Amino acid sequence: MKEEVRNRRSSSDDSGYLPNTFSLEDAFSIERELERGVWRLRFSPPVEEAFINYYLNRYMWRIRLGILFGIMLYAVFGLLDLVVSPEHKKIMWTIRYGVVCPSGLLFLLSTYRIRKEWLIHTLHALVIVIAGMGVIAMIAFLPPDKDFLHQSGLMIITFYAYTLSALRFRYALFASLTLVLLHLVGDLFFLHKAVNRMVADMFFLSSANLIGIPVSYLWEYQSRRDFLLTVLLTMEKKRVEKLNEKLREMSYMDSLTGVANRRKFEEYLEAEWERAKRAGRPISLLLIDIDFFKKYNDIMGHPKGDKCLREVAQAISANLRKGIDLVARYGGEEFVVVLPETDLSQAKKIAERIREAVMDLKIPHPGSDVYDRVTVSVGVASLIPREGMRKEQLIKMADEALYIAKKRGRNRVGTFTERSVA
Repeated sequence: MKEEVRNRRSSSDDSGYLPNTFSLEDAFSIERELERGVWRLRFSPPVEEAFINYYLNRYMWRIRLGILFGIMLYAVFGLLDLVVSPEHKKIMWTIRYGVVCPSGLLFLLSTYRIRKEWLIHTLHALVIVIAGMGVIAMIAFLPPDKDFLHQSGLMIITFYAYTLSALRFRYALFASLTLVLLHLVGDLFFLHKAVNRMVADMFFLSSANLIGIPVSYLWEYQSRRDFLLTVLLTMEKKRVEKLNEKLREMSYMDSLTGVANRRKFEEYLEAEWERAKRAGRPISLLLIDIDFFKKYNDIMGHPKGDKCLREVAQAISANLRKGIDLVARYGGEEFVVVLPETDLSQAKKIAERIREAVMDLKIPHPGSDVYDRVTVSVGVASLIPREGMRKEQLIKMADEALYIAKKRGRNRVGTFTERSVA
């Protein structure tokens, strides 16, 4: 079955006709429908409803084209009326052009307003029955030696119902068998044909049904099977897209801390740098270093060190604007924060909040020379990018600001402004 789904990739993409009701979790029920087989031409209620909507949207063009072709063909046969029995053409043309063709046109127009699949198929079947009754009525006005030509019209209508109409099987079967019954009633009670003529008429009309029935059945069978395969293919695409998105996110994530990695930082800074340059707006950068982290690792051990990194990363993230600011792991115990649309005074406030948030974690640090808890030093840099500047300049400023914070005793915020750049 999976091979069938893969092979389906080479066919035309029908996913645009699918309803948006299926999720990846529905794949099991769809596979079960496919394994059970579609010979009954019936799915479980939710899947059946989705198939009906799919079928109507997928084949509406064929329904309209079929009825248009049928109307034209029915109209052209008016020439046969003129040749076979010109003396009866008035009544026959009244039936043909006054009743049947207008009924077909009215149905064709209604397909642009009606959205219920069962109603469209029911009306289509009714138009077919009306067309057949029109032929039976014409036969009633023709002499016995001329009606056999119009008798063939019933076979054409039957073939139309099973093939060109795009009717689902049960509707096509209903319309065609209704014509057989109406023809039989007409022969018995109104036309009073000879027995041999009646047998011949029913033989040919029944043969047309026997030929059309498997064609219509196989058409819907294949349509249902294609629907299931298309749904599974669409789900497979969604699953692969979701997996690719997850892999993409993982490629931008630091596996230890759960924040962005250096690759993501560089791409994000590049994009925000160019945006700030175009808009003439400020952009700020924070470079954060955990004070005496090497001593912490040596004393507390690497598992504790890893936990410390994760908690510090979470504390930084909690003090940033979601979806706007970005925190990334820059090195071993270093983090970097990109603050778009943020000037120096705002960036300093954010840096101070982060410093205090890390202290509030109350992670013991017996190896620290400045405090008995884990602390951070933060370097803050801010500027408005101009032509000729590079983003590396902002990184260098933040690094210099971090150096200033460390030089002044750590556990503090250091700043470095654009005016300080040589």
